[in-house]
Amino acid sequence: MNKFFEIPGLNIYIQLAVTLISISIHLLATRNKPRKESVVELITIYTIGLAGWFSIINGIFGHILYADEVAASIGWPLNSGFQMELAFASIGIGITGFISFWNREFWLPFIIAKSSLMLGAGYTHIVHMLEHGNFSPGNAGVVLYWDFIFPILLAALYTSYRFSR
Repeated sequence: MNKFFEIPGLNIYIQLAVTLISISIHLLATRNKPRKESVVELITIYTIGLAGWFSIINGIFGHILYADEVAASIGWPLNSGFQMELAFASIGIGITGFISFWNREFWLPFIIAKSSLMLGAGYTHIVHMLEHGNFSPGNAGVVLYWDFIFPILLAALYTSYRFSR
């Protein structure tokens, strides 16, 4: 399992792959049938719902079960209580996103909470790079980019959905 933590951003790549595959399968399976949802709505449903699911999984595995491995990949101290706190925040935000599969009223609260967490994490990564020279794989690169790209993607999807109705 430790080999997984040697690939920076593996969880991001897996989330992207699962989301794109899920959307593609749904669209292919319903291509000749009338759909209740628009394509934009389907993309938003899967993006938010699966982001919620992955937030739960990352909270459990990344910040509880393998907390020290994740902390080491970020370049942060081991055996720190911040991991458990981050795990529960991720799980709570994730539950909100996962419920979004069935209830659109949870979309905006998920986007706000997830974006706040990710933008704050991105800012913190930059501060640690500048002030402490922390360019560990879990603190820089794809992880850092994703902290800013994903909130923009969520906002764009939500806005597109709202304007398409």
